[in-house]
Amino acid sequence: MSKHIIAISRQCGSGGHTIGQMLAQELGVPFYDKAYLDRLAGDEENKDLSATNLLFTLTESCGMYDGYLLTKDKDCASSRDEAAMIRQLADQGPCVIVGRCADFVLRDRPDCLRVFIQSDLEDRVKRMVAEHDMSEEQARHLIRNKDALRSRHYNFACDIIWGKAENYHIALDSCGLGFDRCIEIIKACCQ
Repeated sequence: MSKHIIAISRQCGSGGHTIGQMLAQELGVPFYDKAYLDRLAGDEENKDLSATNLLFTLTESCGMYDGYLLTKDKDCASSRDEAAMIRQLADQGPCVIVGRCADFVLRDRPDCLRVFIQSDLEDRVKRMVAEHDMSEEQARHLIRNKDALRSRHYNFACDIIWGKAENYHIALDSCGLGFDRCIEIIKACCQ
């Protein structure tokens, strides 16, 4: 079966978000990310999800998220709502979804390609400095904090290890391959 849904997880600064956007544009399919899901969660029908996003945003900004702020009950309303939104978006047709544990939520779908984008730390630092006009020290700090937060959130919410190759169909090095080659490889894996 060919893959129509592409779920991308990525390291901070690896360019995974940009690769996802470029891929969606090239394929002519919708692109969904945190910003899109946050807007969707702002709807009255999805108001429970906004609590999850608020908690994630607050803990992300103060860097203190350790998994103890959330219930381990995977049936809590906000987790169910976010997973339901991701499944509903995937059910609508081909798309690219970046982050939000979408690779885990859609893991049982045979039409979903699960991708992890990584890059070496120095390349990620350079990219963050160039794209966000920050110092190398600020970029390193942001990358380490964001990756630690993503890892803790994913490991807690999904009970599997974020970034571990066996949890994805493919893992790509955006520095070694470049964005265009990463897109070509992902497209080839979708056929």
